[in-house]
Amino acid sequence: MFFVAFFGIQDKDKHIGTYNNVECPSCGRLTKYEIHKLYRYFHIFFIPVFRWNVRYFAKTSCCGSLYELDPSVGREFEKNQNTEIRKENLRPVSNNYPFKYCSNCRTNVPAEFSYCPYCGGKL
Repeated sequence: MFFVAFFGIQDKDKHIGTYNNVECPSCGRLTKYEIHKLYRYFHIFFIPVFRWNVRYFAKTSCCGSLYELDPSVGREFEKNQNTEIRKENLRPVSNNYPFKYCSNCRTNVPAEFSYCPYCGGKL
């Protein structure tokens, strides 16, 4: 008797939705969050059996900052997309973007500047 097992462990990135008209915690612009659910799962014959390490992330569309979303808020957002996401529900993961944003003249300035070269405002 010959038996071939098709099983394995795989990572999944699932786009849940967008949360519009929110102020970016990093740069202060009006933006939207792209909400993603990341998890790892075990499958047999390509059928998911169970999953673990479920995490929710929010990525801003303005400066590309990445935040980890509180899991309870993430689960609620997955069920009801009208759930409010507050700044205290976000934990910064990565705000490594090449520009800072000048709120005075509304331009992108290289990250190494402390003052805006266009208007002289403090960043």
